[in-house]
Amino acid sequence: MTPLHEGERPIVVCPYLAREIELNGRLEDPLWQRAAAIELVDAVSGRPGRFSTSVRLAWSSTCLYAAFICEDDYVWGDIAEHDGLIYDQECVEIFINPSGCPHTYFEINLSPKNVVFDACILNDRTAANPDGPFTGLHCWEAAGLRTAVSIQGEVDTPGAARGWIAEYALPFRALYGASHQPPLPGDLWRVNFYRIDSPRRGEQELYAWNPVLRPTFHLPWRFGSLRFGA
Repeated sequence: MTPLHEGERPIVVCPYLAREIELNGRLEDPLWQRAAAIELVDAVSGRPGRFSTSVRLAWSSTCLYAAFICEDDYVWGDIAEHDGLIYDQECVEIFINPSGCPHTYFEINLSPKNVVFDACILNDRTAANPDGPFTGLHCWEAAGLRTAVSIQGEVDTPGAARGWIAEYALPFRALYGASHQPPLPGDLWRVNFYRIDSPRRGEQELYAWNPVLRPTFHLPWRFGSLRFGA
């Protein structure tokens, strides 16, 4: 599905599901076929990335569902602890703002080893001051979050993989600030979807749904929008 556009802000319309999706990291639940699909691009240039990355999105009465399908020939990671700094290695990331307040949002990241980093972000940056401070409140956790991951090919071996898939079921009750809980059809939340690929330690390639145009993801005015469909 090609995102709609509202001015320069991309919009994805997220279809409603009458039941919950069963996660196994392999997109085997047939409900994934009903999900909206978007593509990530190079986060800074907006051009296609070296690898393809797509995201599927749907929602139910309890959860936002997201699945990242990541092409990759080297899938790796050695961080195992919750809230470990997986963004220094490889991960996919959801930045989501239910309240519409431009300076507060949630970050929920997932590594190929199914390790979660989640935080509430307080961000003083603006388009006029893109280098301002921000902080992550790691005491916040996405309570009830369910995730699943699969790797196509060998893990932790350069050149031996074809890619990896990450599935999220993100409970609405964990996402404070929305006007309606759960959302109503037609509600609009600000979001962006990201991927960090690390072809070798210490190097990173950044992907985004709506390009951020700088080598950082924490630019909330560059978020797109997710509209909850019927």
